[in-house]
Amino acid sequence: MHANGDAGIAVTLDVLESLLDEKPRVDHRFTLEHYGYSTASQADRVARLGAIVSANPYYVYSLGDVYAKQGLGADRARVISRLGSLRRAGARVALHSDFTMAPVRPLLLAWVAANRITADGAVFGPEERLSLEDALRAITLDAAFAIGQERDLGSIEAGKKADFTALDRDPFEAGAAALRDLRVVGTIFEGQAHPRP
Repeated sequence: MHANGDAGIAVTLDVLESLLDEKPRVDHRFTLEHYGYSTASQADRVARLGAIVSANPYYVYSLGDVYAKQGLGADRARVISRLGSLRRAGARVALHSDFTMAPVRPLLLAWVAANRITADGAVFGPEERLSLEDALRAITLDAAFAIGQERDLGSIEAGKKADFTALDRDPFEAGAAALRDLRVVGTIFEGQAHPRP
């Protein structure tokens, strides 16, 4: 369900709660898409209801400064894409670009989620950062989980498809600040190596 503001998220969670009251399901994979502006308490509710958030963290980078000046105001714009709150509450978080809203660059999205730096260079809501590990999970394991493909995708394990991307450096050694600068040197797809030209 696409829900980008706190009122829309509230209504969506009300409906989800009603549906779960009528017919309880443990692994329902209900996913909130975008999750732009939310309230602090909504993260706890998302987790309690077992929902997933597939967020576009690029809002922080591309719209944070603009929303701070007009529209949301500085206090509310500072906490758009409350991903840190979601993870602390125990909710799964996946990242998407919503292309053409943001570039189709998963490592750039992970960088925004882990650093929360705006286009003007400001840091917005550092308490809402994802850890480096959670940012990488959001473009791998948790992204696969959100689309019901975790048995085949998202990590390198026996029995899964051996499709993966090779990077020029280990992201854990490079650190969160370097995520957007990591270079893809090639991919392995269906057992075939495809070096970057």
